[in-house]
Amino acid sequence: MTISAVTVQQQEVYMLQRKVEELENKLKEQSFLVEMMNVLVKDHDLNAMIKNTLHLAMQITHSEAGCLYITDNSISKLKAVEINGNVPKDLIKAFSKVNKLISKKQLYDIIEINKKNKLFPKFKKLDEKLESFIIMPLIVGENTIGYAVLMHRHDNSDNHSSTYSLEDINNLHVYSHQAALLLDNIRINIERNKKEFYLKTVGSLIAAIDAKDIYTQNHSSRVAKITVEFSRILGFPENMIETMHYGALLHDVGKIGVSDTILNKPGNLTEEEFSIIKEHPIKGVNILAPMDLEGDVLNIIKYHHERYDGRGYPEKLKGEEIPLVARIVSIIDTWDAMTSDRSYRKKLPIEKAIQEFKKGKGLQFDPYLVDQFLMLIDKDMF
Repeated sequence: MTISAVTVQQQEVYMLQRKVEELENKLKEQSFLVEMMNVLVKDHDLNAMIKNTLHLAMQITHSEAGCLYITDNSISKLKAVEINGNVPKDLIKAFSKVNKLISKKQLYDIIEINKKNKLFPKFKKLDEKLESFIIMPLIVGENTIGYAVLMHRHDNSDNHSSTYSLEDINNLHVYSHQAALLLDNIRINIERNKKEFYLKTVGSLIAAIDAKDIYTQNHSSRVAKITVEFSRILGFPENMIETMHYGALLHDVGKIGVSDTILNKPGNLTEEEFSIIKEHPIKGVNILAPMDLEGDVLNIIKYHHERYDGRGYPEKLKGEEIPLVARIVSIIDTWDAMTSDRSYRKKLPIEKAIQEFKKGKGLQFDPYLVDQFLMLIDKDMF
């Protein structure tokens, strides 16, 4: 065998060895990532999932510290939900605003910021042990639901790496995508379960209201039904209509705390009794406070008895100070009250109710909304 043939054979052996090493590293890398994902998949608790997401990202990159930030709606509203390592508070706060220092395009990719980067000194001055950090976005589809910041931070005596390798970055690319999907999936399931619980609670409360006042049974359901129809005609988005539906269903929930004898009294109420009735919007808000409801649901409950001229209750709000959702429900609540039998009077004829509404235009009710509502009544829409 000639020398050149031996050389070629040696090169082939060398190349084969390199290929084997690459395959072994690839298998090792993939098996490690599979092992990491198996740990995450086992979690069905959001807090545990968040904790493990950060811990495993640090493990993959051999980082000494990390922070995980999650957002519900907008990337501009980030909250640190998990911290691992002795990270100074000022640095945690600074990392929560890192999205304002780098471009949106950069935030969609995994980037390392180290001593070569002009942004690094802004963070280094907050932590003398900081050597470099990686920003790992958590992306689902086109939405960034948050990001993790992974840090190398240590003393000069430590022999850890001060920068991240290409392998670290590549591993995070695979890991971050799967971790974001799992996090989002758990969040969606939690929201779905919360909504189911919410709907069951609403149903129980409506039944309790109906049981209290024999003259207003199904009043809340009717008000909610017309509110949905009216809001849709006004062109409101579906998520807003859903919120208004819940608010209209629950607008009288505070009556649970009012005596049956007052609610079902056949004659006129005394001044003291009426003052008790007037407490039901605030009572309703207090009853529902632990449920962490949307603001507009509570606005309907609290303000549906305010008047456009400022003579309503509980806060005597005037005109557009009254939330729009409450102005709408106020009209429909009054319409149903006028056109239904009550303990103190029989229902009014439709023509008479329309006259009363015209009298109340700009006084009790928003003039524009009254015009729109009466136009639909005239077309026999409700």
